Amino acid sequence: MPCRYGTTPEHRIAVELVEADLEIGFHLAGLAESDLADSKRILCDAEDVYLDILARVIKLDPQDRECLAPLVGELRRAIDLAHPHG
Repeated sequence: MPCRYGTTPEHRIAVELVEADLEIGFHLAGLAESDLADSKRILCDAEDVYLDILARVIKLDPQDRECLAPLVGELRRAIDLAHPHG
């Protein structure tokens, strides 16, 4: 992601943690769609990850928040679509 180059190690780590959480969230949303028996529990985990992402993103500077906003929004949609009734 271009917004993390040329920054401090702490900044890169903060952005990379959000990126890692996004990967986990997308994986959980996909898993919930394919494992209907455990989808409720999996989606609960995905929601927890999403809330963690929001908490991390709010601590980033505006440029990073703007950079990550489309992915965060896409994860929200993926979780919503993975709900059995939604």
